[in-house]
Amino acid sequence: MSDRLRVDDRGVSETLGYILVFSVVITTITTATVFGFSGLEDRQAAEQVRNVERAFDVLADNFGDMSRYEDPSRATEIRLARGTISVGDPVTITIGQNSSTPGEDFVDDPSNVTNVTLQPLEFQSDSGGVVYEGGVVFRVDDDTSIARSSLPFVVGRETGLVPIVATRQGGQTSGVGGDQTVLVVGERRPNTRTLSNRTVEGEDLRLRIESPRADGWSRLLREQGYENVSYDPATETVIADLAVDRDGTVSRPEQARLPITYIAVRFD
Repeated sequence: MSDRLRVDDRGVSETLGYILVFSVVITTITTATVFGFSGLEDRQAAEQVRNVERAFDVLADNFGDMSRYEDPSRATEIRLARGTISVGDPVTITIGQNSSTPGEDFVDDPSNVTNVTLQPLEFQSDSGGVVYEGGVVFRVDDDTSIARSSLPFVVGRETGLVPIVATRQGGQTSGVGGDQTVLVVGERRPNTRTLSNRTVEGEDLRLRIESPRADGWSRLLREQGYENVSYDPATETVIADLAVDRDGTVSRPEQARLPITYIAVRFD
């Protein structure tokens, strides 16, 4: 009788062991499947945004060539990967003089100021965004923007140049979305503003950028050594002196020019 009990006890132990091992295997497979595929999808989505960022780098180079060499048009292919590309809300860039009036932070003389308004190109998906604005590419995540390209401005001891690529809607469609490849076509438009209307002269010249990417502009300006950079998140505005500190030597020009290249953008 005792031998039978011992045999039965061993049989129960083997059954319980099998059940426990089987449960562990099933749990491991289920966990690996759920979290593994989730992580794989996240990495895939992040890589798709990086691919869009690389395409925006190519687009920036193409538009830069249009500005430098006066090419009539350029086209760039961008795979949307279930995202949306569109022209965004207007952004304004202004150059003027620092106000001498107490309580005022910008220009005293309205006649000695120049500005440009543009519409940035914006890509947005659930995994993040990429924006081309005024010649600079920004990566945007959770309302935080970081510049992914260099600042095109040049500040010398006598003259400061603030070249701007002013994109704007050129076709009937303001944006497209989905999992498709879009051809972003930029066409150079004649610039009707004369050079004299884009030149400001005087002491304490300042730069103001009103943009949802003002935080990214602020970081970029600080990194490049611009002085007195101030960012106001409430108004989405950044203001900086048009003066650059390079290794302790400050270049503070008394003349600033705003060369503008207007590019009409359509999506084919």
